[in-house]
Amino acid sequence: MGTILEIKQLKVFKTIVEVGSFTGAGDQLGLSQPAISQHVRALEDMLGVSLLVRAGRGARPTPAGDVLFHCARQVLERLGELERRFAEETAGRAGVVRIGAPDPPSSYLLPGALARIRRELPKVDVRVVSGQPAVTLARLAAGDLDLALLPQPIASERLRTIEVGSDELVAVMPPEHPWAGRAQVAATDFATEPLVLYDRTSAITEATLAFLLEGGVFPTVALEIDQIEGVKDLVRAGVGIAVVPRWAARREIAAGALGATSLGGTGLRRTWALVLSDGLPRAATTTAVVQVLAAELPGRFV
Repeated sequence: MGTILEIKQLKVFKTIVEVGSFTGAGDQLGLSQPAISQHVRALEDMLGVSLLVRAGRGARPTPAGDVLFHCARQVLERLGELERRFAEETAGRAGVVRIGAPDPPSSYLLPGALARIRRELPKVDVRVVSGQPAVTLARLAAGDLDLALLPQPIASERLRTIEVGSDELVAVMPPEHPWAGRAQVAATDFATEPLVLYDRTSAITEATLAFLLEGGVFPTVALEIDQIEGVKDLVRAGVGIAVVPRWAARREIAAGALGATSLGGTGLRRTWALVLSDGLPRAATTTAVVQVLAAELPGRFV
């Protein structure tokens, strides 16, 4: 059997068995009876077996036809599922979207936005991949991600950025610490304070060290840990001061478990953006997810 079965032939044969006649199948499919008969003959010639037995004006499957009918029904159902899935992807209602982001926003900012995506695009499968900005940009360039959420500036070419909000890095300390009642602290204030440092490769630590070094302060690092929750626990335990995004300590600040103070006269602020490659075709599903994130994320940074 060197010829591939045609989908239309399978559809014609399946319809004949379901309605019980050549004429009924022709009416349902909008085909003449000679065309219906031609499709059946082509199938029988291809497979080398008789598939249908005519009985008066009706038709019923032979044992071989019965086997083909069940197979044809399964194949056509799966093809229908594929067609519906691809149609939804083309319309931006289904598919897989891979988002890269550093761990803090993955843990604190994205969950609420992902819940909205789930409500508005229930058939979209979103996968979040955590990684520091340099790693995330490399994954985006390699095509392993569809978009990323990163702090600016973005040092890479052929990328499109969509600003989605800004945040503030603040010093956090135990509520009984003398800084807790202050509106701001200067870099020089850190000269005598031990620092609990979040992941040295992170954008948070890069901005923190730049702020301190520009102020002429080389900090005393008490501990370094790569989990924001661990950073906050160490601060509450009195190990040292830390610098974190205000949104990452929002609950503890509101509950009075941590104090928070701005850095410098104007505060240490960052702008965040959704980042997409400009060099690759963009699926409609990715565009739909970007629209939801662009609407939802600005309120999450407040």
